[in-house]
Parts: sequence; structure tokens; C-alpha cells
Amino acid sequence: MIRSERMVNGGESALSDCEVHHLRSELVGDEFKIVVGHCGASRADPGPVLYMGDAWANFGTAVETIRLMRLTETIPPTLVIAVGYRTDAMSEISNLRCRDFTPTVDLASGFEDAAMMGGADRFSAFLCEELKPWVADRYDVDPEDSMFFGDSLGGLFATHVLLSEPAAIRRYGIGSPALWWGDGLMFEREADYAGSHEDLPAKVFFSVGAYETVAGRARYLEQLPADLRARAEAEDEADHPADMVADTERMARALRGRGYPSLEIECEVLPGEYHETAPPLNLSRALRFLFDAPR
Repeated sequence: MIRSERMVNGGESALSDCEVHHLRSELVGDEFKIVVGHCGASRADPGPVLYMGDAWANFGTAVETIRLMRLTETIPPTLVIAVGYRTDAMSEISNLRCRDFTPTVDLASGFEDAAMMGGADRFSAFLCEELKPWVADRYDVDPEDSMFFGDSLGGLFATHVLLSEPAAIRRYGIGSPALWWGDGLMFEREADYAGSHEDLPAKVFFSVGAYETVAGRARYLEQLPADLRARAEAEDEADHPADMVADTERMARALRGRGYPSLEIECEVLPGEYHETAPPLNLSRALRFLFDAPR
């Protein structure tokens, strides 16, 4: 069931030529907020679709970044499809994205509700079986050319899809992936995939901020005001900061080492960036690699 909430154009919003819809997923059992951004794709010049989660954080950045790149036509006309939720409350968004982006229940993760974990397979099915057909029926796009961008838990989800059904998406932008989830479960999945496949048909870009390490987290906290530092340190005691640089490089190295003939892969560590500051650069660098733009 699709319900269009509004179309945003011209003077109604600083971000023009965008749409908001509500799509009920029978596979997930929830209604998603689907935000659509038009970045030059047309019937005469259909382009790829960029799918992404975390519409609350990523949508505006993606649309504006792509439109800037389109000024010099360094990337093709693109339709941005961002999946979000019917709430603006960050506590609820945090729980819902954990439900949809994580492949298993991990009670050591800092999240406490087991019912709000482990839904990655259902969310992937929603993406492939409900959302993609809806997009193909409604918009002028190349149905064979899609990209998914995910950051943090969204990067974990993108890695999950890559290692379970890589043909579902052609291009993967994987930013600061939470590969610590499930005590490194994705590394086991990578080895299992390699044991039963001779190829991995995808183009993949991994990136992570250079300060996404235990030492980098300490550096970040040292620069916060005392009240914010105390709150963040209390949260870290439950979350156990990980070395996301080492994890990301390890995954990229493992995949590259398999010698898959159809896999194109790159990994970058972004100088001077923390987990909180890396996402816009993760997206920009991913777009440039995945669409062969100047780098």
C-alpha cells in the first residue's frame, strides 16, 4: 500500500524536486517513509537508483552532493531513494534501524531489546521485493543499475547483503561499517561465502574515518565540554568502542584476497575524521569511485 504525503517543490523547501511517500511493507510488518530526490534522471536519460537507509541523516547530503557533481556531469543522472520511519524521535529511530540493519541478535551490543534486532533479512527482502519494483514502476530509471549506501549499522547491513545476495545491488557504498556486531559475525560470513562461491559480482567501496579507533574515540572525548564528555563516556562503557579502521581494512583485504574476477573493490581511510564526521565523506568518496568520477 502506497500513500503519498506531499511533493516538495520550489519555494516550499530549500531542497527542491523531492517527494515523500509512505509504503507499507508486508515483509517487515511496518510502514516506511520513502523520500525521493530527483537528480537529473529522465525518460530520455534514465540513470541508476541510489538506495539508502537513514533518510533522517543521509538524504539531504546525498541529493545535494549528487546535484553538485551533476553540474560537470561527472556522475550519471540519479534517482535517490531513502528509507526512513514515521517518527522524528531519535530513540525510536535508533531502535528501528537496529531492527532493520542487524543480521542477528547481539545482546552484548549495548542494545537491550532482542525483538528490535536481527531483521536484516526482512529489510533486504523489503528492498528487493517491494521497494525496487515500486520504484521501477513509478520512475524513469535503469532497473539493472542500483547502488546502496549504508553507514555504521547501515554499513553492516550493506556488508550483509553483499555477502548473502550480492546480485541484488550492483554498487555498494559501505561507510564505517559496524563489523564488530555479533563478535565479528561478518568475517565468518565472508569465509563461508568464499567457501561456496568462485565470484562476487559487485563494485564495492569501503571507507572509514582515521579516528574511528579506540584511541581516536579518546581523542574525540577529550575535546568535548565536561558535561557532554561525562555522558559520552557513560555510553561508551556500555558500547565498548571498537577499532573500526582495523575491521574495515580487514574485510576489504579479505575480499580482495579471494581474487573474485567480477569484484571491483576499494578501501580508503579518511584522515582526520571521527565516526560522527565521516558519513558525508564516506558518501562522496563512494559516489566518485562507484561511478568512475575524478578522485
